[in-house]
Amino acid sequence: MNSNKIALLTYSTKPRGGVAHTLSLAESLAELGQKVHVYALATGSEFFRQTDVPHTLIPCPNIKYESMDDKIMSYIEIYTDYLKSLTNEYDIFHAEDCISANALLNLRNIGLINDYARTIHHVDDFTSKCLIECQLKSIVEPDYVVAVSKFWERELHQTYSLNPFVINNGVSVNKFATKNRSEAKLNAKKKFGVYGSKVILSIGGIEPRKNTITTLRAFSIARSKLKENGERLVWLIGGGETLFDYREYRDEFFKEVQSLGLNLDQDIYVLGNVEEEDMPSLYSAADVFVFPSIKEGWGLVAFEAMAAGVPVIASGIEPITEYLVDEENAYLISPMDYEDLAEKIMILLSSPDLQAQLIKEGQITARMYSWENTARKHLSFYNSILEERENLKHKQKSG
Repeated sequence: MNSNKIALLTYSTKPRGGVAHTLSLAESLAELGQKVHVYALATGSEFFRQTDVPHTLIPCPNIKYESMDDKIMSYIEIYTDYLKSLTNEYDIFHAEDCISANALLNLRNIGLINDYARTIHHVDDFTSKCLIECQLKSIVEPDYVVAVSKFWERELHQTYSLNPFVINNGVSVNKFATKNRSEAKLNAKKKFGVYGSKVILSIGGIEPRKNTITTLRAFSIARSKLKENGERLVWLIGGGETLFDYREYRDEFFKEVQSLGLNLDQDIYVLGNVEEEDMPSLYSAADVFVFPSIKEGWGLVAFEAMAAGVPVIASGIEPITEYLVDEENAYLISPMDYEDLAEKIMILLSSPDLQAQLIKEGQITARMYSWENTARKHLSFYNSILEERENLKHKQKSG
């Protein structure tokens, strides 16, 4: 097997889906004998979790920018300037987000690299003019594009006339699986201060795409119903730190928390970034994982929940329906139907047999996807790029 020199680029060190994808992919490629180096913009000193893969954190000023547009333009410029001296060191440059993809576009435009690849996890509905332009360029300009699902392959083809490679995400099943789930759940609930309560869990923070306000309304209904039966329901929200600004949505969320008579750190625990070593415990603390996203690239956290043995309630939208089947390995709902979500939460919490069925089938589903398989597909993708590059050279020589 050939050993390629690969630069994987991401925009942050925080526990966001694209960053987690980058690290897991890099580690799996390294295990296959590839020479991988990860680059990331950073305002801190390290990634959200430890990695043995060589990596460089590109310092960004930890300052308050006048606007989101100013911040994005500054970050692209910082990324571009840093990479200028590295263009001869790698066979493949692969961006995992729109900021690093725009930096690579700048390098290609000034002739420092010939081509680059980009993984498109999903297409966001930005309002910032700079982010809209950044995202559009990062979609249409790369020489090679990877989509993480068949749904996004179709969307990119129909909207942008692209023909992306499809490579699904993977999941580290052994990381989240527990041998004694009952004991792990008991210890985890004590750890997060929710012992004696039924627990629903969301991962991804408070933002429009994650549809957090719909979950809030469903939680309020389910909590009231369970309270009538003498049971306590709490909601843990993990993760969510991002470069992008969802302040208005967050303000709306917290305003509704208050209007519904709910209390933070009593009914709802907004945990923020949870240490990576604590994530298996966080999943173990949950009785139900709630995932009513409006839009997803793939839905890695659903796989993590299934691997951890937590029954999943998710949106019945593509690409989620590529791997989840209603009432087989998950409950699926219409994303905005908070009443149905509340009902499904209550049904699952009151039915151990149904929980057991969804857990069993969910774990089978999770084991079908591994990072090793994902890495092998990427390696095939990279080799096709290198082969195309060599063919072009031969044509130019013979021409």
